[in-house]
Amino acid sequence: MHFFDEIKSYVGFTDDDAARLKALGPLVEPRFSEVVVAFYDALMAHPRARGVFVGPEQIDRLRASLKVWLGELFEGRYDDAYFAHRQHIGRVHVNVGLLPQFMFGAMNLIRHGFLEILSDQQARLEDDPVILGLRHAVTSVDRILDIELTIMVQSYWDSLMKQKLEIPAALATGLAHEVRNPLNAIGLQMTLLERRLRSSEVDEGVYGQVLEAVRAELRRIQGLNSEILDFAKPVDIHTGPADVAEIFYEIRRNHELTLEAGGVQMDIEVDGDPVMVCDRDRLMQVFINLMTNAVEAMPEGGHIRVEVVQNESGLRVEFGDSGPGMSPAMKYRIFDLFYTSKASGTGIGLAIARKIVEAHGGSIDVLSRPGEGTTFTVYLPYPRRDAEDEVER
Repeated sequence: MHFFDEIKSYVGFTDDDAARLKALGPLVEPRFSEVVVAFYDALMAHPRARGVFVGPEQIDRLRASLKVWLGELFEGRYDDAYFAHRQHIGRVHVNVGLLPQFMFGAMNLIRHGFLEILSDQQARLEDDPVILGLRHAVTSVDRILDIELTIMVQSYWDSLMKQKLEIPAALATGLAHEVRNPLNAIGLQMTLLERRLRSSEVDEGVYGQVLEAVRAELRRIQGLNSEILDFAKPVDIHTGPADVAEIFYEIRRNHELTLEAGGVQMDIEVDGDPVMVCDRDRLMQVFINLMTNAVEAMPEGGHIRVEVVQNESGLRVEFGDSGPGMSPAMKYRIFDLFYTSKASGTGIGLAIARKIVEAHGGSIDVLSRPGEGTTFTVYLPYPRRDAEDEVER
């Protein structure tokens, strides 16, 4: 499920709440200024919160922005464009250095301000056939503010996760650059050594196996080095129309021998039209990684279930296996760079997979419990031409 849809589902936000908030708009809008004044008075009374602001001109701009933000709460439209704009606002809060602990108190100030306004309007609320009284009005306002707070807090989490990846990625990239030249030199010297041994008419049986073993390890290190350097680069997406379900059918055909050898059955279910604009090769890279991990997690054989579901905003791909599952601690680290539970793993594959999915504007999540298998859910939204315009609005 897409993050925004998941939030709305979790707090119980429905179309009735959307209609109710739109009906509340004309009743609460005349008193937005009161909420704005109370909000900034409370922030300015706290030394650390006050320290975020750089002058009265900035505060005046922020007061105006908050008034616009309050109005958008009651527009009645809570779609992907709304979510994108709210994400942008959350990133702005992170970038200006507002500490996350103030976010909860700030939202509470707005919540209390609206509660006071709604209480004063109680008689009108009871007579409105859409709002259906004070209790329903308060519930709808609480739900939209809970959604707003979740998006804001998620912005801090996203920033933390980005920093968490940037540090090992920067170290690994620097090391990879330093290692690349010595690796190339070793490969060259290996070739020269082999030529000299041959020219000296040394029996190839004496050195051939040793040289091949060294070359194999050299190729492995060079491959890892290339993966690290690839991870550090921005993901380059070349989009075109593609049938996402057909990607899985092709993977199953191409890896039929691997699946049979591992005793793994792979079933594919499709609901709706799975054609969308995407980078087919990059998505295939993601799904092959998921398949490889699933096969390796089931050495005694098992079952892979792929479900591709179309909805109004994009595609949801569920990729589940019947393997041993993961512990909670492992589940929360599975996308970390260099984290792996496999002796021969590099811990790069899933980190790159997430970068590819996010480059498509999507998300990837995992649900797993010990003994109950693992399911990766990939959400791929339909491209929105006006997304950037909405974000900058």
